[in-house]
Amino acid sequence: MAIVRKAVSKDFEGTYPLFAKFQNPQLLKEDWRQLFVDHWKSDEGYFGYILEDEERIVGFLGLIFSRRILNGKEEKFCNITSWVVDEKFRNQSISLILPIIKLKDHTLTIHTVSKETYAVARKLGFENLESHLRIIFPLPSFSTLLTFCKVDINGNNFSETLKGQNLQIYNDHLGFKCFHVRIQTHLGECYLIGIRVYRKKQAFFQIHHISDSKVFSIFSGRIALSICLHVKTVATIVDERFLQGNSAMLSKAWSLHHPRVYKSGSLMQNDIDLLYSELPVLNI
Repeated sequence: MAIVRKAVSKDFEGTYPLFAKFQNPQLLKEDWRQLFVDHWKSDEGYFGYILEDEERIVGFLGLIFSRRILNGKEEKFCNITSWVVDEKFRNQSISLILPIIKLKDHTLTIHTVSKETYAVARKLGFENLESHLRIIFPLPSFSTLLTFCKVDINGNNFSETLKGQNLQIYNDHLGFKCFHVRIQTHLGECYLIGIRVYRKKQAFFQIHHISDSKVFSIFSGRIALSICLHVKTVATIVDERFLQGNSAMLSKAWSLHHPRVYKSGSLMQNDIDLLYSELPVLNI
Protein backbone atom coordinates (compact mmCIF):
# COMPACT_ATOMS: atom_id res chain seq x y z
CA MET A 1 0.00 0.00 0.00
CA ALA A 2 1.28 3.47 -0.87
CA ILE A 3 2.16 5.95 1.87
CA VAL A 4 1.23 9.62 2.24
CA ARG A 5 3.85 12.19 3.21
CA LYS A 6 4.44 15.91 2.90
CA ALA A 7 5.66 17.20 -0.45
CA VAL A 8 8.87 19.25 -0.35
CA SER A 9 10.73 21.13 -3.07
CA LYS A 10 12.95 18.19 -4.09
CA ASP A 11 9.83 16.16 -4.94
CA PHE A 12 8.97 18.29 -7.98
CA GLU A 13 10.86 16.23 -10.57
CA GLY A 14 9.21 13.02 -9.39
CA THR A 15 5.77 14.65 -9.31
CA TYR A 16 5.93 16.49 -12.62
CA PRO A 17 4.92 13.51 -14.87
CA LEU A 18 1.56 13.37 -13.06
CA PHE A 19 0.62 16.88 -14.24
CA ALA A 20 0.33 15.62 -17.83
CA LYS A 21 -2.98 14.07 -16.77
CA PHE A 22 -4.51 17.57 -16.61
CA GLN A 23 -3.98 17.89 -20.38
CA ASN A 24 -3.28 21.61 -20.23
CA PRO A 25 -0.74 22.42 -22.96
CA GLN A 26 -0.57 26.08 -21.87
CA LEU A 27 1.21 25.07 -18.65
CA LEU A 28 4.90 24.31 -19.14
CA LYS A 29 7.22 22.54 -16.74
CA GLU A 30 8.40 25.81 -15.18
CA ASP A 31 4.78 26.80 -14.58
CA TRP A 32 4.10 23.62 -12.62
CA ARG A 33 7.33 24.14 -10.68
CA GLN A 34 5.73 27.23 -9.12
CA LEU A 35 3.60 24.93 -6.96
CA PHE A 36 6.80 23.98 -5.15
CA VAL A 37 7.84 27.55 -4.29
CA ASP A 38 6.97 29.40 -1.07
CA HIS A 39 5.90 32.58 -2.87
CA TRP A 40 4.53 34.38 0.16
CA LYS A 41 7.02 33.26 2.80
CA SER A 42 4.53 31.24 4.81
CA ASP A 43 7.39 29.12 6.23
CA GLU A 44 5.14 26.04 6.44
CA GLY A 45 7.97 24.00 4.94
CA TYR A 46 5.93 21.87 2.56
CA PHE A 47 3.77 22.24 -0.57
CA GLY A 48 1.08 19.63 -0.14
CA TYR A 49 1.03 15.85 0.10
CA ILE A 50 2.28 13.10 -2.15
CA LEU A 51 1.27 9.47 -2.44
CA GLU A 52 4.37 7.31 -2.75
CA ASP A 53 4.65 3.67 -3.74
CA GLU A 54 8.10 2.10 -3.41
CA GLU A 55 9.81 5.49 -3.84
CA ARG A 56 7.69 6.34 -6.90
CA ILE A 57 5.34 9.31 -6.63
CA VAL A 58 1.87 8.18 -7.74
CA GLY A 59 -0.28 10.99 -6.36
CA PHE A 60 -0.15 14.66 -5.43
CA LEU A 61 -2.34 17.28 -3.79
CA GLY A 62 -0.89 20.78 -3.76
CA LEU A 63 -1.24 23.34 -0.97
CA ILE A 64 -0.51 27.05 -1.31
CA PHE A 65 -0.12 28.79 2.04
CA SER A 66 -0.40 32.49 2.78
CA ARG A 67 -1.23 34.95 5.53
CA ARG A 68 -3.32 38.11 5.16
CA ILE A 69 -4.70 40.87 7.33
CA LEU A 70 -8.50 40.82 7.05
CA ASN A 71 -11.01 42.52 9.30
CA GLY A 72 -8.17 43.80 11.43
CA LYS A 73 -6.46 40.49 12.19
CA GLU A 74 -4.11 38.00 10.58
CA GLU A 75 -5.78 35.11 8.77
CA LYS A 76 -4.05 31.96 7.57
CA PHE A 77 -5.03 30.58 4.16
CA CYS A 78 -4.45 27.26 2.47
CA ASN A 79 -5.46 26.96 -1.18
CA ILE A 80 -5.90 23.37 -2.37
CA THR A 81 -4.81 22.65 -5.93
CA SER A 82 -3.88 20.05 -8.54
CA TRP A 83 -5.26 16.85 -7.00
CA VAL A 84 -3.98 14.09 -9.27
CA VAL A 85 -3.45 10.37 -8.71
CA ASP A 86 -2.25 7.55 -10.95
CA GLU A 87 -5.17 5.38 -12.13
CA LYS A 88 -3.84 2.29 -10.34
CA PHE A 89 -3.99 4.12 -6.99
CA ARG A 90 -7.27 6.03 -7.36
CA ASN A 91 -8.79 4.06 -4.47
CA GLN A 92 -6.29 5.81 -2.17
CA SER A 93 -6.96 9.35 -3.45
CA ILE A 94 -8.90 10.39 -0.35
CA SER A 95 -5.84 9.75 1.82
CA LEU A 96 -4.22 12.87 0.33
CA ILE A 97 -6.89 15.29 1.49
CA LEU A 98 -7.62 13.89 4.94
CA PRO A 99 -4.54 15.47 6.63
CA ILE A 100 -5.61 18.90 5.37
CA ILE A 101 -8.83 18.81 7.37
CA LYS A 102 -6.66 19.02 10.49
CA LEU A 103 -5.63 22.58 9.56
CA LYS A 104 -8.30 24.08 11.82
CA ASP A 105 -6.57 27.47 12.05
CA HIS A 106 -6.55 27.96 8.26
CA THR A 107 -9.22 29.02 5.80
CA LEU A 108 -9.23 26.29 3.15
CA THR A 109 -10.22 27.10 -0.43
CA ILE A 110 -10.67 25.15 -3.65
CA HIS A 111 -11.17 27.45 -6.64
CA THR A 112 -11.01 24.97 -9.54
CA VAL A 113 -13.44 22.20 -8.74
CA SER A 114 -14.25 18.99 -10.59
CA LYS A 115 -17.34 16.88 -10.03
CA GLU A 116 -15.36 14.39 -7.94
CA THR A 117 -13.56 17.07 -5.92
CA TYR A 118 -16.82 18.85 -5.17
CA ALA A 119 -18.48 15.67 -3.89
CA VAL A 120 -15.54 14.87 -1.58
CA ALA A 121 -15.21 18.44 -0.33
CA ARG A 122 -18.88 18.72 0.58
CA LYS A 123 -18.70 15.44 2.53
CA LEU A 124 -15.73 16.86 4.44
CA GLY A 125 -17.66 19.95 5.52
CA PHE A 126 -16.71 22.48 2.83
CA GLU A 127 -19.33 25.10 1.99
CA ASN A 128 -20.14 26.70 -1.34
CA LEU A 129 -18.05 29.83 -1.93
CA GLU A 130 -19.28 30.80 -5.39
CA SER A 131 -21.58 29.27 -7.99
CA HIS A 132 -21.78 32.06 -10.59
CA LEU A 133 -19.56 34.39 -12.52
CA ARG A 134 -20.78 37.66 -14.00
CA ILE A 135 -19.79 38.56 -17.53
CA ILE A 136 -19.37 42.33 -17.87
CA PHE A 137 -19.42 43.55 -21.43
CA PRO A 138 -17.20 46.47 -22.54
CA LEU A 139 -20.19 48.76 -23.04
CA PRO A 140 -20.15 51.84 -20.80
CA SER A 141 -23.41 53.55 -19.92
CA PHE A 142 -24.00 57.04 -21.30
CA SER A 143 -23.91 58.56 -17.81
CA THR A 144 -20.46 57.14 -16.97
CA LEU A 145 -19.06 58.36 -20.29
CA LEU A 146 -19.80 61.90 -19.10
CA THR A 147 -18.32 61.33 -15.64
CA PHE A 148 -14.68 61.45 -14.54
CA CYS A 149 -13.20 57.95 -14.55
CA LYS A 150 -9.51 57.29 -15.10
CA VAL A 151 -8.40 53.69 -15.64
CA ASP A 152 -4.66 53.03 -15.33
CA ILE A 153 -3.39 49.52 -16.14
CA ASN A 154 0.04 48.36 -14.91
CA GLY A 155 1.10 51.90 -14.15
CA ASN A 156 4.75 52.62 -13.39
CA ASN A 157 3.92 54.54 -10.22
CA PHE A 158 1.63 52.05 -8.51
CA SER A 159 4.20 51.38 -5.78
CA GLU A 160 3.88 55.07 -4.87
CA THR A 161 0.14 55.64 -5.34
CA LEU A 162 -1.29 52.47 -3.79
CA LYS A 163 -1.58 52.39 -0.02
CA GLY A 164 -2.09 49.91 2.83
CA GLN A 165 -3.45 46.50 1.91
CA ASN A 166 -3.68 47.41 -1.78
CA LEU A 167 0.05 48.09 -1.84
CA GLN A 168 0.76 44.82 -0.04
CA ILE A 169 -1.36 42.87 -2.52
CA TYR A 170 0.31 44.64 -5.42
CA ASN A 171 3.81 43.79 -4.19
CA ASP A 172 2.85 40.19 -3.40
CA HIS A 173 1.66 39.57 -6.97
CA LEU A 174 4.26 41.41 -9.02
CA GLY A 175 6.03 38.13 -9.85
CA PHE A 176 3.02 36.72 -11.69
CA LYS A 177 1.35 37.45 -15.04
CA CYS A 178 -1.29 39.66 -13.45
CA PHE A 179 -2.71 42.94 -14.67
CA HIS A 180 -3.01 45.62 -11.99
CA VAL A 181 -5.72 48.23 -12.51
CA ARG A 182 -6.19 51.48 -10.61
CA ILE A 183 -9.46 53.33 -11.15
CA GLN A 184 -9.96 56.95 -10.05
CA THR A 185 -13.46 58.46 -9.94
CA HIS A 186 -15.30 61.26 -8.16
CA LEU A 187 -16.75 58.59 -5.85
CA GLY A 188 -13.33 57.29 -4.82
CA GLU A 189 -10.68 54.88 -6.02
CA CYS A 190 -10.79 51.18 -6.81
CA TYR A 191 -7.91 48.76 -7.29
CA LEU A 192 -8.31 45.39 -8.96
CA ILE A 193 -6.13 42.52 -10.13
CA GLY A 194 -6.85 40.01 -12.85
CA ILE A 195 -5.42 37.82 -15.59
CA ARG A 196 -6.16 37.02 -19.23
CA VAL A 197 -7.81 33.61 -19.53
CA TYR A 198 -9.51 31.56 -22.22
CA ARG A 199 -13.02 30.23 -21.82
CA LYS A 200 -14.55 28.32 -24.76
CA LYS A 201 -11.69 29.58 -26.95
CA GLN A 202 -12.51 33.22 -26.19
CA ALA A 203 -10.17 35.53 -24.28
CA PHE A 204 -11.60 37.08 -21.10
CA PHE A 205 -10.21 39.20 -18.32
CA GLN A 206 -10.75 37.28 -15.05
CA ILE A 207 -10.80 39.51 -11.97
CA HIS A 208 -9.23 38.08 -8.83
CA HIS A 209 -9.71 41.00 -6.45
CA ILE A 210 -11.71 44.24 -6.21
CA SER A 211 -11.00 46.76 -3.46
CA ASP A 212 -14.25 48.75 -3.79
CA SER A 213 -17.25 46.91 -5.20
CA LYS A 214 -19.51 49.98 -5.30
CA VAL A 215 -17.13 52.07 -7.41
CA PHE A 216 -16.46 49.10 -9.66
CA SER A 217 -20.15 48.31 -10.17
CA ILE A 218 -21.09 51.87 -11.11
CA PHE A 219 -18.28 52.17 -13.66
CA SER A 220 -18.11 48.48 -14.61
CA GLY A 221 -18.83 48.92 -18.33
CA ARG A 222 -16.32 51.71 -18.72
CA ILE A 223 -13.69 49.81 -16.74
CA ALA A 224 -14.36 46.70 -18.82
CA LEU A 225 -13.93 48.70 -22.03
CA SER A 226 -10.52 50.05 -20.96
CA ILE A 227 -9.35 46.62 -19.83
CA CYS A 228 -10.57 44.78 -22.92
CA LEU A 229 -8.87 47.24 -25.26
CA HIS A 230 -5.60 47.03 -23.31
CA VAL A 231 -5.57 43.27 -22.64
CA LYS A 232 -7.32 42.30 -25.90
CA THR A 233 -10.25 40.40 -24.45
CA VAL A 234 -13.94 40.20 -25.36
CA ALA A 235 -15.33 40.84 -21.87
CA THR A 236 -14.52 40.90 -18.16
CA ILE A 237 -15.62 38.15 -15.78
CA VAL A 238 -15.88 38.37 -12.02
CA ASP A 239 -17.14 36.15 -9.21
CA GLU A 240 -20.70 37.27 -8.38
CA ARG A 241 -19.93 37.75 -4.68
CA PHE A 242 -17.28 40.37 -5.51
CA LEU A 243 -20.11 42.78 -6.38
CA GLN A 244 -21.53 42.44 -2.85
CA GLY A 245 -25.10 42.93 -4.00
CA ASN A 246 -24.36 45.85 -6.32
CA SER A 247 -25.61 45.57 -9.89
CA ALA A 248 -23.48 45.88 -13.00
CA MET A 249 -25.26 47.17 -16.09
CA LEU A 250 -24.95 45.30 -19.39
CA SER A 251 -23.82 42.07 -17.79
CA LYS A 252 -25.12 38.54 -17.41
CA ALA A 253 -24.64 35.64 -15.04
CA TRP A 254 -22.63 32.58 -16.03
CA SER A 255 -22.99 29.42 -13.96
CA LEU A 256 -19.82 27.58 -12.94
CA HIS A 257 -19.84 23.86 -13.72
CA HIS A 258 -19.15 23.19 -10.03
CA PRO A 259 -19.11 25.81 -7.25
CA ARG A 260 -15.90 27.01 -5.67
CA VAL A 261 -15.79 25.81 -2.05
CA TYR A 262 -14.22 26.83 1.23
CA LYS A 263 -13.95 25.81 4.87
CA SER A 264 -13.31 28.46 7.50
CA GLY A 265 -13.90 29.09 11.18
CA SER A 266 -13.44 32.86 10.94
CA LEU A 267 -14.31 34.18 7.46
CA MET A 268 -17.44 34.53 5.33
CA GLN A 269 -17.76 34.26 1.54
CA ASN A 270 -17.39 38.00 0.93
CA ASP A 271 -14.06 38.01 2.81
CA ILE A 272 -12.45 35.62 0.32
CA ASP A 273 -11.14 36.61 -3.10
CA LEU A 274 -9.03 34.62 -5.60
CA LEU A 275 -5.60 36.00 -4.71
CA TYR A 276 -2.76 34.05 -3.06
CA SER A 277 -3.91 30.91 -4.85
CA GLU A 278 -3.25 28.63 -7.81
CA LEU A 279 -5.02 31.10 -10.12
CA PRO A 280 -2.27 33.75 -10.19
CA VAL A 281 0.48 31.19 -9.54
CA LEU A 282 -0.43 29.03 -12.56
CA ASN A 283 -2.07 31.87 -14.51
CA ILE A 284 -5.30 29.90 -15.02
